[in-house]
Amino acid sequence: MLRIGLALCLALSAFLVSAQAQSPVEAAADAAAYFGPAVGERVPALEGVDAQGQTRTLANLAGENGLVLYFNRSLDWCPICLRQTLELQTHVDAFDAAGWPVAVLTYDPAETLAQAAERRGLSMTLLSDEGSAIIDAFGVRDPIYADPDHLAHGVPYPITFVIDRDGIVVAKFWHEAGLGQQRGYATRISAEDVLAAVQSR
Repeated sequence: MLRIGLALCLALSAFLVSAQAQSPVEAAADAAAYFGPAVGERVPALEGVDAQGQTRTLANLAGENGLVLYFNRSLDWCPICLRQTLELQTHVDAFDAAGWPVAVLTYDPAETLAQAAERRGLSMTLLSDEGSAIIDAFGVRDPIYADPDHLAHGVPYPITFVIDRDGIVVAKFWHEAGLGQQRGYATRISAEDVLAAVQSR
């Protein structure tokens, strides 16, 4: 019994050391295996309306290599989402140069996204998923907001998919810490880490 207990302790210690040694990208990618389409799977048909009211699909969003698609809560009332998008804006040209342009999708109406783009100088594609049809198709709706009268009903849990031109997920990033908690959405993968991941492909 003592030997079994010692072996279990050693195995647990090795696991914890391995987890602590992970980079933020590796940790977020590991967590992402449990949420939305998995790496290697094809994404659902992507068709949304951008801030200018134009219909956008994967075919007309993707660059030479594919698309980096950020699901975010709201650019209207979520300051953390806005901060993440502003950080992302500083790297938009680098994503484009790598052949992986960026799109940010929220449940906001197109008019709200247009206002945010104008006020904040956002040049990446902003996609409106009013009604959360794409959010539900991807399976990333945040389950904590089940009450249809809640302001955040229909928002996605913040997650980023790297999708190749064939519609296959080649990487994805999110943080499971706090999933199901009111502040679980507050931890985000950095734009620098996602950019480094696509540049290394």
